[in-house]
Amino acid sequence: MTDPVFVQAREFAAAFLDGMRRQDLALMVRAGEGDDFPEVITAAALLEGLGARNAHQEQALRAYADAEFWDEDLPGGPLALHDKGAMARNVLAGREPHYNCE
Repeated sequence: MTDPVFVQAREFAAAFLDGMRRQDLALMVRAGEGDDFPEVITAAALLEGLGARNAHQEQALRAYADAEFWDEDLPGGPLALHDKGAMARNVLAGREPHYNCE
C-alpha cells in the first residue's frame, strides 16, 4: 500500500522495532510486508487522527489568514467580528472549524 499514512506508519514502526533490537522485523515493515503488525496498525491510527486534527487547524488558519475575513467593507462588518474566535475554539475542542451547535 502506498497510502502516505502507511508509509509514515511503517517508518515509525520500523524505528520502534529497531529500538527493540528487532532489525529483522524492521526490515519486513520497511519492505511493506508487515502492515498487519500491531506496531504499524497503531502508528497508522495515530497518524490518521493527527492528520485529521491538523487538517481542521489548517482550515481554520486559512480562514483567519484570508484578507476577506478581516474586510471591514463587507455588509454587516468583517467576518472576524461575527466569528469572535469560534473557529479556533471549535478546532481546539476537536470539532470542524465551522461547527455550529444550533
